[in-house]
Amino acid sequence: MTTTKDLICFNCKHFDIIEGGCSAFPDGIPDIILLTNKHSKPLPDQGNDIVFTEKTGEDELFIIS
Repeated sequence: MTTTKDLICFNCKHFDIIEGGCSAFPDGIPDIILLTNKHSKPLPDQGNDIVFTEKTGEDELFIIS
């Protein structure tokens, strides 16, 4: 698998760090996004129209223990 140090997905509201996945790509984030670190348009075979949407404060999840 390809990795990116500052993966754009980590700042996207569609990425679930706890579940380890993305609403746009339930079967795994494609290498083209990992390589280019861009997802401003749906991929041709994506099956939905979800694209990178930057998280806001309301999208953050805080666990207090």
